[in-house]
Amino acid sequence: MEQTLGSSSEDILQPPVAGGHSLTTAERRSIDLSRRIAGWGSDMDSARRPGVPRDKAPDIGTETLYPPIPRQIPRSTIHKSTEHGKLTPVFGTSCPPSGLSGRMRDFAYHYSEGRMLRWLTLMAADRVNMVEDLFNDLAHGRVPNIPKEMGLKSELRYNARGFAKKVAITGVAVALLTAYVKSRRR
Repeated sequence: MEQTLGSSSEDILQPPVAGGHSLTTAERRSIDLSRRIAGWGSDMDSARRPGVPRDKAPDIGTETLYPPIPRQIPRSTIHKSTEHGKLTPVFGTSCPPSGLSGRMRDFAYHYSEGRMLRWLTLMAADRVNMVEDLFNDLAHGRVPNIPKEMGLKSELRYNARGFAKKVAITGVAVALLTAYVKSRRR
């Protein structure tokens, strides 16, 4: 049983080797198509592969390749996972935890990465941080452009159907909330 790759007689492959063992060099050479297909035979005899001397890493450890990284000194609270013993040598400090969201993050990082409570608390802390930033902007005399920050213009332009759905759901939710509040006043 022969398998044909193309029209040329040299493109005919021999049947696979019985027993499922690897091909010998002689068997590989019998199906060598390197003249017609660039990169053919990367698993062929190493004497015929130009990358062989370079395809092995040197026998030295990575710790000798690079000088040790000087450790950064934390100047504010840096959260790290309970699974890790120490801080990484370099870490970000552009947004240190503060306020209620910072306390929520402190609480969340007491738990393992495998606990749902940790991730739910961190997601809630992100939302609380967003509200804190809105109040911070207002306290400093800056009025935030909420529609622009939420990307409503792009949402309307590229996802008009989804935008309409969100507006409808929000409208129904506001109407239900308003009706509930009015019924409670009576």
